[in-house]
Amino acid sequence: MNTDQADFLELSQELLDRGALLRFQAHGHSMYPFIKNGDIIIVEARNGRSVEIGDIIFYRRPGGSPTAHRLVKINGRKDSKVLITKGDAMKNIDPPVNDTQVMGRVILIEENERKLKLNGWPGRIYGRVTAWLARGRYPNQRRVVRYIDRLGWLCGGR
Repeated sequence: MNTDQADFLELSQELLDRGALLRFQAHGHSMYPFIKNGDIIIVEARNGRSVEIGDIIFYRRPGGSPTAHRLVKINGRKDSKVLITKGDAMKNIDPPVNDTQVMGRVILIEENERKLKLNGWPGRIYGRVTAWLARGRYPNQRRVVRYIDRLGWLCGGR
């Protein structure tokens, strides 16, 4: 992990611990088409025990780098959970995440002038369907995700 990532994670954790929302520009293509490179994402503080399947969680990878991927499965008990995440555009799931690594949950995506709210029922349904497809290793998952993304009205007018 480089110094910029470490500083970003430290500042992010401090803001979220204070109850503030975290707003930053997404980098990468792992969540395409739902989150595109350059989109602005808003994260609210959440711990690993209060997230649900389908949520896009913001967490520290075991190596320390910050990541925002979709939660596709939860293993474990109330006192200790192991979370399974996956980028929407990725073929394979990520290495397991301990619930203590979770810093928050993405609640809003801004693309140019459009805003996509994820904490309402349309966004929650989209998230669950996408997580379900990812868990089952559905062979045409990426095609279905792209189709659902085109139906942006379902998730609040994207």
